[in-house]
Amino acid sequence: MTDVREQLLSIEQKYKLFKQQQFIFITALERSREQARDRTEPVSTVTQVQRYMNQHCSNSTDRRIFSLFLEIISDLEGVLKHLETSLSSRKTFSEGLNTCRVILSPNSNISQLRAHYPHNEINRLSCDEARNFYGGIVSTIPLALDLLNTYSRGGAQRVTPTATEISHQTIAKNAEMVEDLDKDTSNKLSRYKKGAGGWHAGKPAWKPPGNTSR
Repeated sequence: MTDVREQLLSIEQKYKLFKQQQFIFITALERSREQARDRTEPVSTVTQVQRYMNQHCSNSTDRRIFSLFLEIISDLEGVLKHLETSLSSRKTFSEGLNTCRVILSPNSNISQLRAHYPHNEINRLSCDEARNFYGGIVSTIPLALDLLNTYSRGGAQRVTPTATEISHQTIAKNAEMVEDLDKDTSNKLSRYKKGAGGWHAGKPAWKPPGNTSR
């Protein structure tokens, strides 16, 4: 694993440089999408970035930032293959690495990926950019790095919960809320019933409107 950790450290250094140039990356995507007439579509695959670099790059700056992005993706794929080979020889399985494989696959639709705290890539986009166009592509590298770093440190567990786990967590949370509500209601009922006559103790008898007779 020492070799893998060294590779990941090298990738992280490249990624720090890339993060400093995220605005340049987004501007390059904007120009390329316009030339490719993709302005209404999100950047949804790594292959799309490769196509922009090969066919729709308007200057050397755009080509350089695309090349850096694709180089980091390629480096991450190399680490992933190394880890998968290690797993295969031990006949074990990691769901985290399987998720990473999907994220890094050139044709996977990553438009719905979102990197959250402690990552700030999404926060550096405008709301429209994050929601509709670039949230997925800027989340690809940090999410893949998280998964690979987790495994390289000896933890093959997932970094993020699955949809099933989220559903179970939501159900459990709702159950706790219902239980708290039941307890609160029971306490109120108990307090009301302590006095003679229950809820209506001490209240005058109801009279119909307009009736003044006693």
